[in-house]
Amino acid sequence: MTVVLYDGECSFCSAVVQFVLRRDDDAIFHFASIQSEAGRELLANHGVPSPSMDTMYLLEGGRIHERSTAALRIAKGLPGYRSVAGVCLWIPRFLRDFCYRVIAHNRHRILRQNQCFLPNEDEKKRFLGL
Repeated sequence: MTVVLYDGECSFCSAVVQFVLRRDDDAIFHFASIQSEAGRELLANHGVPSPSMDTMYLLEGGRIHERSTAALRIAKGLPGYRSVAGVCLWIPRFLRDFCYRVIAHNRHRILRQNQCFLPNEDEKKRFLGL
């Protein structure tokens, strides 16, 4: 199972999850917030006992990816984004992660939305712990 672990209290992160849900026609990705019991357990089981709230994680093939690598591997799994994401993965990680950290640091300012995302019945099946 491929799981996206995200900050469940962040509007920007929620928007990213919705973006992925709309484009993931094959239902490859499942989701868990970092704050949830399921999310904390998955991360702890994969060597991340104290996850950072400003980091997106991707559990894929038994491996945990974080920050820009997680984001680009997610994009690589979405139709229309595969080739761009594949090319971006060739950029040195320290440069990618620098850009990721700038966005993560400003994510609450980027999207100031006070609405909760409520998944429909089909989408709920893809969220762990719901």
